[in-house]
Amino acid sequence: MRRACRCWQLLPPGERIVLAVSGGWDSLAMVDLVAEHARSVQPRCDLLGLHVTQNGGGRTDPLPLETVAFCNEHGVPVESVTARLDPGEEEPRDCYACARVRRRTLLEEADARGFRYVALGHHADDVVETWLLSLFFTGTPETLAPIRSYFDDAVTLVRPLYELRKGEIRSLARRCAYPPATEVCTLETDSRREQIRRMLAGLGRDQRRVRRQLYWAAVRQLETGIDAGARREPE
Repeated sequence: MRRACRCWQLLPPGERIVLAVSGGWDSLAMVDLVAEHARSVQPRCDLLGLHVTQNGGGRTDPLPLETVAFCNEHGVPVESVTARLDPGEEEPRDCYACARVRRRTLLEEADARGFRYVALGHHADDVVETWLLSLFFTGTPETLAPIRSYFDDAVTLVRPLYELRKGEIRSLARRCAYPPATEVCTLETDSRREQIRRMLAGLGRDQRRVRRQLYWAAVRQLETGIDAGARREPE
């Protein structure tokens, strides 16, 4: 994680950073690792966890008490905020709309509270799946960027776990006895992203190698400056 932070300048010392806490192991690993990073730099970073709630199941429900306790033990206080909908906007009914509403709420809350950074728990497997999603369903490969600014550079969104694989995060969660992950939203089990995961799983032993090659293809796209995701991020 520190290598990714150095490469992309993701977590500058002394900054105020909101951590998006969904309750899944990805977000708990981010709390664990970013809190450790924040203690090792001078001046130290000021961390705040935010959990976005909205109507629906899965990770949009309130956080379990043991998850809140885990964050507090790592020096990250957690608050819940209600997803903000625009006038006339309906409750999200698919993964893309839900992610967009939650991300917008986090960015606006961070800006209102004077926090200049928002950290999300996306990892290398998310990068690969998003790249394939955009290629298959829009015809243009768009990449989850490790860093992106909003509101005229007032708030910057970062992904500190950008280089970690999901398997590494699961291993960390088991070794460090993380609290149980919150249930996956029922909508996610039938999403296009889940279709991509099943397709990759069908590769068997080749899956890990293929994911690695696709990840570096996405990174090369960013580094060569042809990232179409600068216009829009699919979720």
